Amino acid sequence: MAEKESKGGNEAAKEAVAAQKKGGKRKLLIIGAATLALLGGGGGAAAYFMLGKKKHELAQAEEEEETPDAKPDDKAEAKAEPKSAKTATKKGKKKRREGAPVFVELDMFTANLKDDDADRFIQIRLVAEVRDTPSGEMLKTMMPAVRNEVLLLLGSKESKDVGTRDGKEKLANEIVAAANKTLEGTPAANGVEGVNFTHIIVQ
Repeated sequence: MAEKESKGGNEAAKEAVAAQKKGGKRKLLIIGAATLALLGGGGGAAAYFMLGKKKHELAQAEEEEETPDAKPDDKAEAKAEPKSAKTATKKGKKKRREGAPVFVELDMFTANLKDDDADRFIQIRLVAEVRDTPSGEMLKTMMPAVRNEVLLLLGSKESKDVGTRDGKEKLANEIVAAANKTLEGTPAANGVEGVNFTHIIVQ
């Protein structure tokens, strides 16, 4: 009887050990599966991250390829603007004279002014500054037409128009325009560049 109980106890102990081993194997299997899942998830995340990064780098490379194509145009425009500005500056500048200026003395001009309150007149003597010697010779040839234009201009003025410095400077510019009008269509066109008063009386 005692032997049977002893055998029964040993068998129970064996079964308990076997159950523990089975339970341990199940735990190991569960832990292994969880580990693989974690590793699989981590690998998937890493793969997703690497693919996303690669796509971002490819997109950025494409943008960089497109950007250089536009840069030469920008540089060309930047270079073109200063060139245009430089050209405009050259056109705006008066051409520097080479050599001494050429002066042509004009006749005396006397004309009645257009004042209504009294009879007044203006008398001036001018020296014209011309572009070159041929322009001076052409101006002398056209002197009758020049005198006509200047006298008509003087007769359109009032004493108040020429009574100040600004008025006299304005008159000088108008005389230049009147003289150049007579030179239109000739080799000396626009050959008169300025006039200087050597004598002026307003009474």
